[in-house]
Amino acid sequence: MNMFVPISKVSANMGISSRTLRYWEAAGLFKSFRDAQSGWRMYDDYALQCIRVTNLLRRLDLSISDIKQVIENENIEFLCSVLKKRLSTLNKAHLDLDMLRAAISEIIDMVENKSALTLPILENMLLPVALERKKHIITKMQGAFLMENLKGKHDEVKLIKLPAARAAAFSWVGIEPEDKAYGTVKDWLDENKLHGTARIFGFNVEPYPSDESSAYGFGYCATIPEGVEIAAPLYEMKLPGGIYAVVSDYEGDPSYGWKKVFELCKDDEWEWEYDDDRNPGLEEHIEGAEGGVIIPILFPVKRKVEK
Repeated sequence: MNMFVPISKVSANMGISSRTLRYWEAAGLFKSFRDAQSGWRMYDDYALQCIRVTNLLRRLDLSISDIKQVIENENIEFLCSVLKKRLSTLNKAHLDLDMLRAAISEIIDMVENKSALTLPILENMLLPVALERKKHIITKMQGAFLMENLKGKHDEVKLIKLPAARAAAFSWVGIEPEDKAYGTVKDWLDENKLHGTARIFGFNVEPYPSDESSAYGFGYCATIPEGVEIAAPLYEMKLPGGIYAVVSDYEGDPSYGWKKVFELCKDDEWEWEYDDDRNPGLEEHIEGAEGGVIIPILFPVKRKVEK
């Protein structure tokens, strides 16, 4: 007999946030059914199987798009190809670290044999070694200027400089506040014919998620030009701009990206830190061309002060 389990129970039993479950569903990994009385999302046996498989494959750092293909195909050869692709990425990352260690060691050996150091000497030593490293490319990313690429503990981290912006925002507190907040902002953008030009960001508001309550706060804002009137229930929000770090281009799984943020901020070797004066951190909402959502995490950073 097919049993239907509510999202709250799935979240509690599997240790997966309800937000992550909704984003996985938006990416097309499985489908839920609404309970007519409570309005809660309910999952049948097949959906629960998909959730368990997705959760296990995410622990191997597979992307949502690859997991979706694995679920849809249920094919050994396809699963092996996906896992081999992931293994290749890990091997390459390990190789890059080995190359960097070798380059630094080579420079140390050359420096230790010198009695004096001048900038021309330093340039001549660094040039052949540095040429082996990848060049940084300056480009544009989602309306911001890419400043540099860095390597964190788990993934490539981009630093971008965002301009200050005016935004129309709406926040909500409830069991699934994201749906209400996003729907309200999206409807307003559609009514004002601004949807194609706005950047949409999600952000946490109080009360924050906790074990004591299933209700929490969440908001969305959309960047808009000066002069556009914002009517209730939306309110005006000022995005401060400045330098932001961007992690996780994975589709529809912001909690996964935030884990990377927390781990990165604990990295003593990283020269940047979270800038609390420019809260909140942002989740950009980018609708995929073939459905689903991509959620890059943008969080304000500043250079660490040497103690």
